[in-house]
Amino acid sequence: MKHFQRLLFLLILLASTMQAALAQQGRRMDSSQTRWRLGVVNGSSFNWFTDEQPHSGFAIAYNAHFLVDYFIGKRWFIRATAGYTGYGGQLTTFKDDTRYGFDPMFTFKNVKQSQYIIHSIDSWLSLNYEIPSAQQWKCNLGVGVGMANNVGEYEQYTKTGEFVQGIYGSVFGNQYTDLFEPNWYHANATAEILLPSKKINWLIQGSYIVGLTGVRKSYSYIEYPGVTGSIRTDAFQLKLGISKRLKHKK
Repeated sequence: MKHFQRLLFLLILLASTMQAALAQQGRRMDSSQTRWRLGVVNGSSFNWFTDEQPHSGFAIAYNAHFLVDYFIGKRWFIRATAGYTGYGGQLTTFKDDTRYGFDPMFTFKNVKQSQYIIHSIDSWLSLNYEIPSAQQWKCNLGVGVGMANNVGEYEQYTKTGEFVQGIYGSVFGNQYTDLFEPNWYHANATAEILLPSKKINWLIQGSYIVGLTGVRKSYSYIEYPGVTGSIRTDAFQLKLGISKRLKHKK
């Protein structure tokens, strides 16, 4: 319910801001330019799982997106974003199957630290505002909602335990998994600096992504059915890119 309330609040905020933006529709724009701007950005994604279950951490992945902007006023524009994002994070699980009668050996009793990268096709729609400035460079702020579609999961792990009585050790490995939801929804806030040049604009962009729905709905850090939680994935993305405002054909 709390995730639905967040989404509803964000949609109301978008609607009210859109109304204010449309009120400025009549402001004159550069007659040599169309309402469209295209761009591409790529960079790093610093991901983490939320704390509905303890012992989570960070994982770094890559992201690359296409941008399509449509100006609805002099400074307001709607942006459609689509591309690849690696989400995920770290999870630590404590396995103790001795409660079921298994021997207290490595297979049945260990600690596993996993770093997950969830490969996803990501898309979102946002409303953005260009802050007025007398400087050559410009600053844009935006908020939006979107959906990520899981196209593959990859795990790197370290598992530590007692191999035989009195002898402890660790094993390292990696594997593809099938643990996370096929898709989930998120909200985002973006700030970017636009540096104009002769033919293109350079972009420096930072985005904060908040998961609205769970990526793993029945996770237990002690692998016990009685202690489970729905965890989400959040991220901070830092990206560089270029954009270009289209011009009218003569």
